[in-house]
Amino acid sequence: MSTIATKVLPPERISTDPIERKLYSRDVAPVPEVITGAFLRTTPDAVVRPGNSEQVAALLREATRARVPVTTRAAASTGFYNTVPVRGGLVLDVNDLRGVVRIDTSRKTVRVLPATTWQELDDALSTYGLATMSYPSSAVSATVGGWISTQGHGIGSLRYGAVADQLVELEVALPDGRLTHVDAKSFPPMGWFTEAEGTLGVITAAELSVRPRPEAESIHLLIFDEGGELADAIRSLARWEPRPFTLTFADPGYFALLSGAGFRTPLDPTQHPYLLLACFQGDPRLVGRARNAVARLHHRELPPEMASEEWGQRLYHLRVKRAGPSLLAAELWMPLSGLAGYLRSVARLSSAVCLPVASYGVAVSQDWAMVMSVYPADERRKLAYLCAIGFTKRLHDLGARNGGRPYGVGLWNTAYLPRLFDRDRLAELRSRKAALDPAGIMNPGKLYGTPLPLRAPLFGPASWALSTLFVASSRRRQ
Repeated sequence: MSTIATKVLPPERISTDPIERKLYSRDVAPVPEVITGAFLRTTPDAVVRPGNSEQVAALLREATRARVPVTTRAAASTGFYNTVPVRGGLVLDVNDLRGVVRIDTSRKTVRVLPATTWQELDDALSTYGLATMSYPSSAVSATVGGWISTQGHGIGSLRYGAVADQLVELEVALPDGRLTHVDAKSFPPMGWFTEAEGTLGVITAAELSVRPRPEAESIHLLIFDEGGELADAIRSLARWEPRPFTLTFADPGYFALLSGAGFRTPLDPTQHPYLLLACFQGDPRLVGRARNAVARLHHRELPPEMASEEWGQRLYHLRVKRAGPSLLAAELWMPLSGLAGYLRSVARLSSAVCLPVASYGVAVSQDWAMVMSVYPADERRKLAYLCAIGFTKRLHDLGARNGGRPYGVGLWNTAYLPRLFDRDRLAELRSRKAALDPAGIMNPGKLYGTPLPLRAPLFGPASWALSTLFVASSRRRQ
């Protein structure tokens, strides 16, 4: 495999060291080798680190000729194996493609390289009085290219839409070795790459619209006694004009887990609060109207200094991992109409199985939220951890009963493909793949089909059996 790379890169940009290659065989979610080793080749044959977009394109051309799988990786900040090889081959580490290329203050656009984190981008924009329109809740580590490739909904999406709505142009290296620029009117269109999860090519640069840094900001931290009140408040505020910049929320389980991890919480978790953090940004006169929207809600509001403190923690939700030592999670698209039902279902399940489950999320449109439900596990106890993984399906099933579906696909969520895409939609995605990557080298084994062990006849019963053992173990520990 490395001989392919030597045609393009100097030796110092290629590694076949066994220990280094092993480091690329997982993402943020540790998965026992008893699972991955049974049907996956997660350790790449070589790791290559291109220094520019031309080298990326040349590497893809050589890999296509030799039919060698290529998996692109930067921060690897998801837990779905989007950036982990499943058939060996090359890992294309793009972390050297990092930095802001150009900021155009008159057009309010920025050209940025894909491995730049969202926090790095926003920091660079701030010196010009500009800001990103939206960003992921993992902005400290999440990269521009990675978030674009995975639909890009998060903080700010309620006001400005998905990252796809903010894109002006992408530079993309295609599997045939072409380096091309795509936009909304090109072929292939830019939209193909914002949901492809690295299966159609490699994003090597992006041009994004940005906004003036907000002149004013109004932050409110609201308390609700039950999930129905919380969901009603989110639906009301999501339709208010001017639209809030973002609405983030958390259930009592989240604050109980946070308190158990040793962090200070806005309220005593025994009070079982549902909290909503509402942020309005922009013109001072319009932001001032936010108080009218908040005043119309049936709520209690915490002091401004507490709201500011919570706002300062918005990028660090996963600090609850300290309650672990590990966390497992289900991340869901959830209609706001089904949010209350989902939160109630999770609370009942958590109580019934004597397992703390914490849910938090962000409204990303007038009708939809992204919700993450997490629960503690211990990856050091191999068998118990294997059983714990099966519990995630119970959360996905509760989401589906309330109108939700998984957010992101990668490898693990291919188990839920029928919930994600109808037959026509999946056929369309597969036709794109055939058109741009007929050799099937780009991030193979993801998105378009379900591996045998994850198909319903095996996955459903196996998950239920494992989660039953995990639940029984949780109850015994109580």
